[in-house]
Amino acid sequence: MDKYEVVSANFLELASEQRLKILSHLSTHPLRVSVLAKKINVTSQEIHRNLERLSNSGFVKKGVDEHFHITTIGQLMLSQMPLMFFITKNQKYFASHDVGVLPIKFSRRLGVLENCEHIKGVTNVLNKWKSIYKNSKEFVYDITNEMPLGMDEILLKRIKNGVKYRHIVSKDLDEPEDRTSNLQKLGYYDFIQKGKIERKELSKTKTVLILNENEAGIVFPTSDGEPDLRHMFYGDGTMFLDWCIDYFDFYWKKSKKISKFPKR
Repeated sequence: MDKYEVVSANFLELASEQRLKILSHLSTHPLRVSVLAKKINVTSQEIHRNLERLSNSGFVKKGVDEHFHITTIGQLMLSQMPLMFFITKNQKYFASHDVGVLPIKFSRRLGVLENCEHIKGVTNVLNKWKSIYKNSKEFVYDITNEMPLGMDEILLKRIKNGVKYRHIVSKDLDEPEDRTSNLQKLGYYDFIQKGKIERKELSKTKTVLILNENEAGIVFPTSDGEPDLRHMFYGDGTMFLDWCIDYFDFYWKKSKKISKFPKR
């Protein structure tokens, strides 16, 4: 059997709503057939038949106490489900958006976005962007290809209160014409010289990422490669935040420091 044949056999065993629910319940603690039947609201005969299939596949095993236990293999297979749940739930969205731009080490971990809130509409996305800035107490990290109006004032206010700021921008950053002079008035460049702001540059950014110590939002590109500010995935879960910090650090190491300052 080649690898695809083996994997497809496992997928076949998991291609059942009842069997997935059984694994999910057993992942918390061992259960008897009668208890599983009550939890899933099916007959004991149906549970027994599905447990037999899961046992033959090595996903569960029966203990001497008549309780069924999930095996290590079953736990590992179940741990991959969040990615499938996330893709399936957002199938229509991904028909017109591209996550192929993500390094494979991050696309394989997209399951951590399963419980993220899908924010829709430019106004709602920008409001959430602002709130992530406003809610920061320790740090703000971001990757952007544009800086919408009204963001700088909010951000600089947080930096004045001790928030650390690191940001990565694209070389073709889209910004208002008078932004440089406005940043000078707000003390942005003074904060850079004091080490309170660190900034780097990438030739191109296809995603927008904004995070603080407790929450984050990510914007993926459309099929044409441009970040789509009509949609954001927002969350405050630990695994999602870890993913976002890893993602930011990955590009922070790849980006180049911006050393130039505007003339005063």
